[in-house]
Amino acid sequence: MLSVLTLVVSAMVAYLSSSWSTFLLPTVVQWPVPMFGTELDLGSIAFVSQLSTDLNAQQAITAQVPGFQTIDVLTLLSGIAAVDDQSGMQTSSMFSFNGVSYNRSTGGVLPAIEDYSGSSNPPGSAVGLEFSGGRVPVNTNVDWPNRRDNGTTGIAQNYTVTQQGLTADVSCQPIDRSQNSFNVTTTPTQGPLVTFLTHVAVANCSGNLNAQPYFTVTNVSGQDAIAIEGFIPTVVCPDPNSMTSDLYKFDVFMSGVGDYNFLQTTVCEVVPYLTTVNVTYNGGIISVDRIGASTSSPDFPLFQYIATVMAYQATTSQAMITNPIGNFLTAYGASNVSVMHSELEDYWRGIAEFASTQLRSGYSASGVPSDMTRPTNGTMYITTYGWKSKTYTYILLLVVITVIWGATVLAAGWSLIQEQIHASDPSFDFSNPIHLAIVAYRGGCESQLHNGDKNGVYISEDTTVRFEGEGINKRLVTG
Repeated sequence: MLSVLTLVVSAMVAYLSSSWSTFLLPTVVQWPVPMFGTELDLGSIAFVSQLSTDLNAQQAITAQVPGFQTIDVLTLLSGIAAVDDQSGMQTSSMFSFNGVSYNRSTGGVLPAIEDYSGSSNPPGSAVGLEFSGGRVPVNTNVDWPNRRDNGTTGIAQNYTVTQQGLTADVSCQPIDRSQNSFNVTTTPTQGPLVTFLTHVAVANCSGNLNAQPYFTVTNVSGQDAIAIEGFIPTVVCPDPNSMTSDLYKFDVFMSGVGDYNFLQTTVCEVVPYLTTVNVTYNGGIISVDRIGASTSSPDFPLFQYIATVMAYQATTSQAMITNPIGNFLTAYGASNVSVMHSELEDYWRGIAEFASTQLRSGYSASGVPSDMTRPTNGTMYITTYGWKSKTYTYILLLVVITVIWGATVLAAGWSLIQEQIHASDPSFDFSNPIHLAIVAYRGGCESQLHNGDKNGVYISEDTTVRFEGEGINKRLVTG
């Protein structure tokens, strides 16, 4: 019985330190809390019908001017930010739109978390196709397991939400002259100081034609200024204005001139599609991860809108003597054709995703009708401190602490009672915690103990000790 009791006491003492460490120094834990909400469904019949009506309205071009002024600035940035691997440099970019920071690309989503919703400025009447920035409402709620937990923030929070995204499969490769053709015709116009060059780029994609004019300049001597910088004629084919509803893809023709002549005539096939994505909200940045293959091809109005945005970007990115896409490729991909094609694929995909986010913002800014919504779901992870684990063994830690604490209190209480009963007893009881405390505090017999003697340990064992004095003046003496 004694050996069993000794074993129990030894085990409790051994675990005492770790028990207190666990109790006083809890670990960082994440508390998952479910969320639910709704968002604009780009594939809903109601939205497709509304977008078709707006695009075909008499004032559609005028209505889109504010939105395309935003697109003019941001499409180039969205495309370049989407390029991750720049000639082996493994750079990562952030793209910001409407006060929201996206990791590389928007993924075609809108923020589903209020703290990440971006701009707080009211958009006013500039919604739909006219949207150029402003507050976009968020419709996501936290499903607290207990009412008392409502509003808990912890140390930090991050979120994962399953949402609808829009992206594109883009494949860039050299032109196949047996199926397609691409030609540029140039006409000079002499001015007083410079010569203006009018270029007409014509693309033929499997029998469908589209032409796009460009303008560059040369100096007065006739030396082409684009020989110093460069020119990249780019044409979307078929013409977005003549596309038919049976299309599911379109082509982007590109060719480099001047300092960009390393870019041989290239055709990028673009296949937009709706998909399901996991969106992570962490540290003020939104990251989008595709979790499945194509969900569905976008309906014709959305498909046409994406092609129109790409065609617009193709023309506005070309300046009189330079092209930022050409400069980017010169810096990061000119020496390797496969790398250059991969970067162009990311570039056009990033623009398609941004166009979707910009359109989704416009049609969500004033609230989304119920017939245009789809459900979303996710999890909020609250970072906090805690002790709970996946098993119930943590209870044993508290048991050890409680048992030892209880035993200590009982021993101290019993000693006090015995002190009252036998107040005149001068003997020293090494099992009495009160006596031990007095010895530690008062001392009194250090000189009688032979600590420096080789045989001191044996002599000290035969030394008789007792208390002398009363109350707080009690001290330990030998004899």
